[in-house]
Amino acid sequence: MTVEPVPEPRPDAMPETRGLNFYHVDPNLAFVCSTVMAPDVLDRARPLLDEMGEVAGGELDALADLADRNPPVLRTHDARGVRVDEIVAHPAYEAMERLAFERFGLAAMSHREGVRGWPGRAPHAVKYALSYLFAQSEFGLLCPVSVTDSTSRVLRWFASEELRSAVLPRLTATDLESLWQGAQWMTEKTGGSDVGASTTVARQDGDGTWRLWGDKWFCSVASAGAALALARPDGAPPGSRGLAMFLVPRRLPDGTRNAWTLNRLKDKLGSRSMATGEVTLAGAVGYPVGDLARGFHQMMEMVNVSRLSNAMRAAGIMRRCVLESVVHARARTAFGRPLLELPQLRRDILEMLLDAEAGCSVVLNAAAALDRADAGSAEDRALVRVVTPLAKYWLTARARVVAGEAMNVRGGNGYVEEWVNARLLRDSYLGAIWEGSTNVVALDVQRALLKDGCLAPLASFVERRLDGVAERAAKAWADVVAATLAEVRRHVGAWAVMDRAERELDARPVADALYHALAGALLLAEGQALRERSGSFRKYLAAALYLRKWLRPPAPPASVFGPRALEWLPALVDWSPVPEDAAAREAPGAS
Repeated sequence: MTVEPVPEPRPDAMPETRGLNFYHVDPNLAFVCSTVMAPDVLDRARPLLDEMGEVAGGELDALADLADRNPPVLRTHDARGVRVDEIVAHPAYEAMERLAFERFGLAAMSHREGVRGWPGRAPHAVKYALSYLFAQSEFGLLCPVSVTDSTSRVLRWFASEELRSAVLPRLTATDLESLWQGAQWMTEKTGGSDVGASTTVARQDGDGTWRLWGDKWFCSVASAGAALALARPDGAPPGSRGLAMFLVPRRLPDGTRNAWTLNRLKDKLGSRSMATGEVTLAGAVGYPVGDLARGFHQMMEMVNVSRLSNAMRAAGIMRRCVLESVVHARARTAFGRPLLELPQLRRDILEMLLDAEAGCSVVLNAAAALDRADAGSAEDRALVRVVTPLAKYWLTARARVVAGEAMNVRGGNGYVEEWVNARLLRDSYLGAIWEGSTNVVALDVQRALLKDGCLAPLASFVERRLDGVAERAAKAWADVVAATLAEVRRHVGAWAVMDRAERELDARPVADALYHALAGALLLAEGQALRERSGSFRKYLAAALYLRKWLRPPAPPASVFGPRALEWLPALVDWSPVPEDAAAREAPGAS
């Protein structure tokens, strides 16, 4: 895989990425895919990745710009005054829906056999790699794609056979005319993250039909064909343990509208292409899903998968920011030199590149673990339980920083809506709020470690990657990761005797350290794989620089990276060969 050539710099150049194949210009994605997919799976996936890269860099990017400028509107009544609550989307959004749901089958491929000719169901790793490319151009539509996917997952796991057979064919359809998009409606005015404060109630009619009453405050995919909603049955206990899960269809079997109204759409900062609204359930029919006493726990299965999608979208935004910055900085000149030769800008792009590469590795390895968990691996199920909120916690917060830096690289044009940077920045802010704010997700990581026993399988996963590091240039960094892991163990061991405030304040620092240990171990393992395949120390160098930045930075005010390290940025961008001594010079204590 080679990077497409960039024109020679000229003073008046205003370069853009439109028209590039986003897969072709990302050798890192191709390499990471080769480490998480079996060779036959990668061979089958590669044409799809190539096709998605072409679409993302051209057609989808243009459609996303149009849809962002023309957000959906709510049509409450028809010409006769009949309440219809229809979402009227711009044709560009509908065209994007056809790309995602029909052409690529992103919501169906893990549930329906034969999507895009795949034998059986496509692996999660393939789906997330394709979605990672899609996310680089369109963020908002991946919400309905994700929750349709996860609605199908929840129904497969928990719903009755009757409900599954009635609804799953609609949720996994690959034509828009048959498709029911899914949704997840939890948030209420009483509290966002405090789901247990929900006031929506569920009551049974004399014929056994369940009906829901209440208001849902943030309803993404407001045009969904069916939504999973939490409600408290009469007599159920307070808090989250009293919530049951129901599937609430838009239309009933006889074709009539269900008893809920869409009050208005949210005027959002980002993700403007996709409709989010406020819904009143006024006796809406709901079909119980699974055990009524375990509705919240079942919903968390959906939330956790959605969090991985959030992390993937954040990683995709970061990758697009790197691409925009590199293309701009190579073609623009300042003070007689291409911008990419200026030390401070080179440092900024290097930091963005390292964060983006680590994010890609974490997300695709989590997706591969999800495949193994679904195949029955208890260890991988525990691994997914902690890595998913961990990835969501770090990547969605970091994407905001990276998007801001990329805007700064482009300068004034980056602040103008004609360029992609403004949209990337606005979209980046949503990931850290969706499916739990940063603090809430850090506390969920803490629960996974403290109550669910997930530290041992995660530590084992990290240590196996470190055990495979054989090169002298990387051994010292493997020791740094191991030392960080030991420190995390010490903190987690002390949580049981800490008071609540002290323990909660420890959640984010521990999550930070654990994410960087995981990301660093993956980069080191990839470094070993690349070394064995090609002799290049390119990935080892990336791992060393990443770990220097996040786990062993010099004391202020010293710069994290010196001129020697920055000289290797072009080689890192282009995936040119990197010699052993370049990585060795970045080892801890090297002079």
